[in-house]
Amino acid sequence: MKIGIVGAGVAGMTAAYRLVKAGHEVEIFEASGYAGGLAAGFPVAGTTLEKYYHHIFTSDTCIREMVDELGIRGSLHWLTSQMGFTYKGKLYPFGTPMQLLKFTPLPFLDRIRFGLLALYLGKVDDWKKYESITGYEWMKKHSSPALLRVIWEPLLKGKFGKFYDKVAMAWLWARIHTRASSRKGSEEKLGYFKGGFEVFHKALAAAIEKAGVQIHFNQPITRVLTEKGKFKGLEVADQVKTYDRLIFAAATPIFLKTCKELPTDYVKRVTQLDFLGAQCLILVMKQKFSDMYWINISDADIPILALIEHTNFAPGDWYQGKHLMYVGNYLPQDHKYFKMKKEEIFAELLPHLQKINPAFNESWLEEYYLFQDLYAQPVVPLHYSEVKPTYETPIENVFLANMALVYPEDRGTNFAVDVGNKVARLIDPAIVVPAFKET
Repeated sequence: MKIGIVGAGVAGMTAAYRLVKAGHEVEIFEASGYAGGLAAGFPVAGTTLEKYYHHIFTSDTCIREMVDELGIRGSLHWLTSQMGFTYKGKLYPFGTPMQLLKFTPLPFLDRIRFGLLALYLGKVDDWKKYESITGYEWMKKHSSPALLRVIWEPLLKGKFGKFYDKVAMAWLWARIHTRASSRKGSEEKLGYFKGGFEVFHKALAAAIEKAGVQIHFNQPITRVLTEKGKFKGLEVADQVKTYDRLIFAAATPIFLKTCKELPTDYVKRVTQLDFLGAQCLILVMKQKFSDMYWINISDADIPILALIEHTNFAPGDWYQGKHLMYVGNYLPQDHKYFKMKKEEIFAELLPHLQKINPAFNESWLEEYYLFQDLYAQPVVPLHYSEVKPTYETPIENVFLANMALVYPEDRGTNFAVDVGNKVARLIDPAIVVPAFKET
């Protein structure tokens, strides 16, 4: 078969990898000038770093299997993470059972309750029972007033803003369950590539190009051509390209924009999902900001979701001794920050960063970068499994393959690989995806 793919992110390239290996002819169109989608990197400190913070968990077997197939396991390092938590401007270590026991913003019994709750949710495998209640309501019922006030409500508000009490508990369960599965004893081990996720993207792109896949960068499609509910081709740069099958591996709003003949009921169904935009200000510093890798911020007066100090996780000598930190936010798509320059955003956030580390000032900076995407984080409603899109679309021979399909999991490179594997097998059921083997 001749197969067209829209999007050279991890899902699109994984599908191409499986299909071309099975003997199909594959061509990819990518609107940007690079592969990797939201996991793509940029050059900094003598190497590359993701525009949006990334790591993988030990339980992420889909991407780990692909890493092995590409022969780059030696580039993947398993590193110990250290989590922190701010409360009323004070930074607390919050990554191990002993640190939890010393977390004084919570009464002692609530510290025990938090640990037991996380342990329980990490062991439960039935996410379906969490579809009919919001995360906020579940925590209100099953944790305690102090836990809700200090931990859960600030985290949900920081992540989802005005939607904080609308997000299904199934989403929150998946976050806790995945994180728990990556722990070995009291430590959390997370995976990261020396050289960044660009190592993975470049290896995958090289493998599919060597097998004959053409990747057309800076080539946004203008229209999915259909006739009477059947796929006819793609309109790209005033040319018409014809294929037997199409995989649309870009965001759903782009699919709706370029495929005009979709049935009204389908459009209504897939537009029930609200999205938040992601914004990361990446600071390149002369000294470290903290001792933590990941700092969750619970203070309502600090307009930052999290600080991710990458070089407290990955070895500093990978980055010429520089200190790299993400200032991360999920924001409404109409938020003023999306209309501001990086200098204006930094000026607004500087006094808030100083609430966490009073010594921090502009003299610490060597440079900083700003990256943003308006369709980064879906807001998962109750009973989403009943309305979420499927791989098959109403247009015959057109398949959707993006992060809207990974529910109850959240967006991530592991699930992007999984989506690519699954859509490839739908097109050609004879494809066999190897199972990951720990060695």
